[in-house]
Amino acid sequence: MININLLPSELKLQKIQTKRYAALISVCIVVVVFFIMLGIIASAGKGTIEENLAATKGAIDKNTSQTDESKSLQEMALLINDRARSFSETNKKRAIWSQILTELSASAPTNVQFDNVVCNAEKSPNFTLQGNTTTERDIIKFKEKLETSPFFKNVAFKSSSLSQDQESKTEKVKFTLEFDLEKLSSSTSVKGVQGYR
Repeated sequence: MININLLPSELKLQKIQTKRYAALISVCIVVVVFFIMLGIIASAGKGTIEENLAATKGAIDKNTSQTDESKSLQEMALLINDRARSFSETNKKRAIWSQILTELSASAPTNVQFDNVVCNAEKSPNFTLQGNTTTERDIIKFKEKLETSPFFKNVAFKSSSLSQDQESKTEKVKFTLEFDLEKLSSSTSVKGVQGYR
């Protein structure tokens, strides 16, 4: 095929330049429209991003305050547990003297009278009891009852002596017993507080 150009070369160059300018202008318009669209999308997205950022920051602040509150509750629960444990340990070591003395007097036969009772739960023997009675048999009964009692152990005679009572003109046996506490009370159960651990 034969290609014949009837246009003068100046017009031909002018036509080519016009096409180039049109292409350049259309590319510039597309770029400007692209940047305008990008700006519109960015401004719309900026509001959404700020809303999301504010919501996320609010959730973080709420979770932080809940965590702080949870930590303070946990510390309080640990403190309560420690105090309950200390109270329980102290209560286990505390002697209920009313129960102990009731058991001591219930163990004594009717003819036994106490002259002196020295109690010290910190040293052994815990008790030194001085008393008097009319017969040695009452002392033996008293010793046996103390040995079978759940409160006392290691019951031993320390001394005994015979004396004359000036008022009734009868003989009395003065005795001294030593023994230890086996139990501090009839029931020593204290429940602790359950919490975080």
